[in-house]
Amino acid sequence: MIISFDSLILKRETKVTKFIPAKLFTKKNRFRVHSKMSDTLLQTIKKRRTVRNFEPRSVSLDTLQTLIEAATWAPNHRSTEPWRFFVLEKGAKKRTEIADMVYEWTYSNVKNPNPKRRKTSAASARDEIMIAPAFIYVYSIPGRTDEITKENYAATCCAIQNLQLASFSLGLGVGWSTGKPCLLPGLKTTLGAKMSWQVVGALYIGYTSVQPKTHRIPVNKVTSWL
Repeated sequence: MIISFDSLILKRETKVTKFIPAKLFTKKNRFRVHSKMSDTLLQTIKKRRTVRNFEPRSVSLDTLQTLIEAATWAPNHRSTEPWRFFVLEKGAKKRTEIADMVYEWTYSNVKNPNPKRRKTSAASARDEIMIAPAFIYVYSIPGRTDEITKENYAATCCAIQNLQLASFSLGLGVGWSTGKPCLLPGLKTTLGAKMSWQVVGALYIGYTSVQPKTHRIPVNKVTSWL
């Protein structure tokens, strides 16, 4: 199943010139297309969840490289490949430095007048980074125009989604954060990112048996069939 899913990511073509006949998308027949979709892929998409509770088991560098490779096969208009990754290894000085920065930022910005609770919130935010088996920052590089810069950001979001789906297929969970870890003053300098780059998220990654339940609004509630 894992090989099948990975191959679907790697074999996706950028350009398609042949399409399913339009008649398949009539109100009566549109759901027949489902039969052509890999059950493995569909179930992976549906079962993926945001997870921040992990087992203590480490995530190997080989596994992280596999996940990042899956990410880099995301669609990107003009083939800009705009994603940039910063892997903060567990136990590394840089991870500790970032965690301490998160502590200070949280303590200074949390909306709670009680000093003890502010310390608790700050310590929790710091510990979450330190404990995570793997922790990755993802950035998007700018384009030569505002339009391309927006496209690059969107493509990098697609890359993160690829990484999340590949992670799930390997028994890993991912927590995609755009909050505290991404709001730190001096973050780009600390990581070595260029000032023009835009942070897209901080990813907490680890093995997990947790699968939170959720639901989605029915397709017909969010779709107009014209």
